[in-house]
Amino acid sequence: MLFHTSVLDLKYREVDPKIWLYYSPLSLFIIFNLQSLNLFIYLYSLFAVLAVFFAFYLVGFMGGADLFAIMILSLANAKTSPLFFGHFSKLGMEPLIVVLFSSALIVASGIVNFLTTFKYTAGMGLYSRLILSLTAKRVRMDKFLKSKFLFPLSVIDENGNESVRIGFSVEENDSDWRERYRELVSKGIVSPDRYIWVAWGVPVIPFIFLGYVLSLFVGIPYR
Repeated sequence: MLFHTSVLDLKYREVDPKIWLYYSPLSLFIIFNLQSLNLFIYLYSLFAVLAVFFAFYLVGFMGGADLFAIMILSLANAKTSPLFFGHFSKLGMEPLIVVLFSSALIVASGIVNFLTTFKYTAGMGLYSRLILSLTAKRVRMDKFLKSKFLFPLSVIDENGNESVRIGFSVEENDSDWRERYRELVSKGIVSPDRYIWVAWGVPVIPFIFLGYVLSLFVGIPYR
């Protein structure tokens, strides 16, 4: 399931809701795990994860597909037996562990981006410098116009004046931005060699997939 939907997320940045209907029967595997789970630990892990994902969905930080993915995964794989540090994974903390690992991978990619981008944020406020360095990059306008799933944080008006925002909504359409900036370039208002700040529409499901695979090998250290 996660491999299939990860490919869709990478390719289209959306997953057809019908796909989740096809995979929803996997949730029934929870029945086979109930007797061996610590229900308190499992329910705490499950509802904590769903609450965080639902809150992110409400504020536009992620799409509904990410919520469906973690919900079905949490029910279908309530417990695992990793090779190392499997104590909490076997008790039912698997949903929380997957999210922790997925988040760690996303943070790691942000740190790599920070190391290559921070130098370009000189002159901005500290908060803006940190957010842009972790989540954005600079690309030439002509490259942006040929891209997919890049969202400009450099907002350029009809006079060529630029302001920089620190985020975007998942409801935005990247093709609308490309069309808008293509028009500015064609009018000579913006040079195709001009560098702008952009953010990548991060596909969350592949990170969930990687976090899940990692959880099959290692859990939370416990003594």
